[in-house]
Amino acid sequence: MIVKVILGTMQNARKLVSIAESIPYDVELCYGRYVVNAKSMLGVLSMPEFDEGELHIHTDNEKECEKILFQLLDQNLIVDTGDAVKRSIYDITTFGEILIDFTSQDINEDGQMLYARNPGGAPANGAVAASRLGAHTAFIGKAGKDMHGKFLKSVLEKENVDTKGMLLDENYFTTLAFVEVSETGERTFSFARKPGADTKIQKEEVDVDVLDHTHIFHVGSLSLTDQPARDTTFYAVKRAKNKGSVISYDPNYRASLWPDEKTAKKHMRSLVPYVDLMKISDEETELLTDHKDVREAAEALYSQGVKVVAVTLGGEGAYLYGKDGGCMVPGFAVKQIADTNGAGDSFWGGFLSRFLSLNKAVEELTGENIRACAVQGNAVACLCVQKRGGIPAIPSAEEVKAFLKENV
Repeated sequence: MIVKVILGTMQNARKLVSIAESIPYDVELCYGRYVVNAKSMLGVLSMPEFDEGELHIHTDNEKECEKILFQLLDQNLIVDTGDAVKRSIYDITTFGEILIDFTSQDINEDGQMLYARNPGGAPANGAVAASRLGAHTAFIGKAGKDMHGKFLKSVLEKENVDTKGMLLDENYFTTLAFVEVSETGERTFSFARKPGADTKIQKEEVDVDVLDHTHIFHVGSLSLTDQPARDTTFYAVKRAKNKGSVISYDPNYRASLWPDEKTAKKHMRSLVPYVDLMKISDEETELLTDHKDVREAAEALYSQGVKVVAVTLGGEGAYLYGKDGGCMVPGFAVKQIADTNGAGDSFWGGFLSRFLSLNKAVEELTGENIRACAVQGNAVACLCVQKRGGIPAIPSAEEVKAFLKENV
């Protein structure tokens, strides 16, 4: 394995030598015709070019290579190999849970609740929403090799979401969510996930051919609830970030999947330093920032390095914050809400799709730009909540276009 690495400082040199010493194979640091033993601090310091070099690790063992790569990524020692925007195959790749939503429908003659089986999981919903709006999307994650997992994979394929990175594992069941929808469309969740296949994805199972060629890499926080998915999430985010991808994050808090709120806060906040675009709901502001006020929460996240923050406010729309400050983008009037399941995911799929159409770097987004993204996101969410069932309720590009033409 050959990896381009960053040196430049004595601290980085020490980190590199420490990692090299832990590798049970020969490791050489090369620059042009110069080759030194990377396990030797003296050798590394003797290099004529100290900014960067090539690390040659004498093994083709895939698991060992992935392990070493993760160590180098974790210490920020890998050279950014280019702009993912210029070499991307996928507009958006989402990572995380894919599951079945059993959504309450009616009561039968015996008084028993009837449920409809719908494909779901926030990252999968987002991938479909963006795909329906014309984006080239992919999904990386794991489901069970069971009737539900096969169904979910077929749904993504029908929606033109690339499933090359989706695994079906015969050792674990697909996660199930039972969703009770109130008369106002609000939801209550119960999960069958002990463990779900989505929590068992390993670092070496991540399809790097997909990951390394995506413009936007999107994750949620449900992949942080359990190991090994938590470590795999960080591996994927760090690798995508290093490759130049825009990192998108929607925490999507589900209390019943965490042991307690303190643990949830710790892990949900741990991803923030890597994030470029972030969506949270007004119910999650205190969890992510300790600020209940949406404006204060958005500013707090921006101050931590997030370049654009969107706080969704249900039917009221969204509050946005970027380099030009904050702005409120009102939602559209909804005649009747059927089901709010997938509304936030639809909003974000619409937002990201509009961002892609601007053909701008995140750092260049003006207040007017992010407002336009939010208007499309609001439109997609507005149409979504008027139907039942997550993915089946997500509108098409034609429906969104017609809605915006009539209402903007």
